[in-house]
Amino acid sequence: MDSAPEQIASAGSVPPSKRRKDDEDCEEQSGVEPHLQFLAKKAVGGAANSSVELDMLRSATVGDLAAQVAHHEKCDPSLITLVCSGAPLKQASAPLLPIAEKQGLGNRAVVVYLVRKAPPATASATSGTPAPSASSAPSASAPSAVSAQDGLTKAAHAPIQDASALGRRTLLLLRHGQCCHEGEGDSVKALTVHGHRQAEESARYVAELFAKGKLPQKRALLHSTSRRARETAAKLPQFLPGIEVWNADLLRETDPTSNPLRAEEVFNRLFAAPVEGDADTLIIVAHNNIILYLLMRAAGVPIERAAQAWCLFQLCHASITRVDVMSSGVKQIVSIGGSGHISDATATWNNITGEDMAAWKGGKPERRKMSGRMIVLVRQASSNTETCNRQTDAVVARVAGLSDYMMSGHITVTSTVGAQPTAVAVARRFRTMPKLFPDSIAEHPEAAFSSLFCASERSRDTVVIVAEDSSVLYWLLRALHMSPEDAKAMAPLYRIGHASVTLVNMRADGSTKVVAVGDTGHIPLEST
Repeated sequence: MDSAPEQIASAGSVPPSKRRKDDEDCEEQSGVEPHLQFLAKKAVGGAANSSVELDMLRSATVGDLAAQVAHHEKCDPSLITLVCSGAPLKQASAPLLPIAEKQGLGNRAVVVYLVRKAPPATASATSGTPAPSASSAPSASAPSAVSAQDGLTKAAHAPIQDASALGRRTLLLLRHGQCCHEGEGDSVKALTVHGHRQAEESARYVAELFAKGKLPQKRALLHSTSRRARETAAKLPQFLPGIEVWNADLLRETDPTSNPLRAEEVFNRLFAAPVEGDADTLIIVAHNNIILYLLMRAAGVPIERAAQAWCLFQLCHASITRVDVMSSGVKQIVSIGGSGHISDATATWNNITGEDMAAWKGGKPERRKMSGRMIVLVRQASSNTETCNRQTDAVVARVAGLSDYMMSGHITVTSTVGAQPTAVAVARRFRTMPKLFPDSIAEHPEAAFSSLFCASERSRDTVVIVAEDSSVLYWLLRALHMSPEDAKAMAPLYRIGHASVTLVNMRADGSTKVVAVGDTGHIPLEST
């Protein structure tokens, strides 16, 4: 499977050496000096902190500029990403002249560049240095203060001692709990009463995952330095005593559309493949935007598309997004925005403007049901009878709970033939009967997508679709604007569990927001 860095590299790896030599020969004969002047600034830590001045021929291309920067960095041109005015320069054959003209000929046109890590030649090349021993771990009472660069570097090479056949790093990306004073300075963005409860419930759930053997036991915690992330992260050591704790400024909230470089650096540092035979878990507490950018990159989406596609999601507070990175370099998305473990009375997705007034308003969270059509994609329950019964009960309760606070209680249930038992149980809860798809829907899922994934004629309604994982993933990826061919090709990157819940909100204005994918937090862990 091609990795995302390889896909990006292919867009900017046109060898410019022959073209450059021909231009230089012509230049010597005519006596013409280079006309385009560029200042290339290297992005490190999300900011440009070193630069190089480059003179380019008027006929030079983006690929030529990347080659000059690569020569300066002593690396392959395919590892260079150029960005100008916040937009990646992804076409190697694009001329540089229009870029220089926009900033005024005679002035040095400014571009920012990022040097990506080369793919490891062998698994041993990615091995990390040992992290500090548990005896030297910071106090569990509060996350320690470590510099941004050191925090990311150490967390990327967290303790890896337990052996497994393939080697795996599990990344748990937690959004912070609900905070108040939205739109104001970081110092006043404390967690709300519900935000503290969400963070505690997620911390308890993560600890249970470890206790039940659902995650590699060697673990570390890395969090953003923003107040709301610090307060969320502080709950985890209470349930995971002795865990290594680091923080990093690079994880603070960002807008990946206007500045993808900081988020890209985080991706390159933390999503590296582990060594064969090693396994660990890295818990990252951060923010909606940067988590979603990292998710897009883990799903193989190139930088320029990931900088836009993250907007298609809306994560609930303290939700958990899980990505497994294998020693082979393969990445699998297990869940996105999972919040089924958070109590219905506590769950939220929007922050509070001004003070937290919940205590003076009856104690309930401030939230409104999502408008438009909510598509609830449920993978059918396990074929094991005992497990099936527990999973079915759990998913029925989950859908019923969501209808109380997030989505409409006006529900239609549809199902494939193979998933009918699960669908019948859900439909019974809402005093209806499931509508069955024809047997051909598994081979031709586009018909169901076209008919159901559209805005509701009502202000809001809910469509529950129970099906096998291949169909669920196809419909999800089509909702994310992938072509039918791409949806089928990308589905193997996801690994969702039985009785998992995926939520897709189709709004009246035609926009789409994915709230959760493959959420199994509502299922008892012994039944997952």
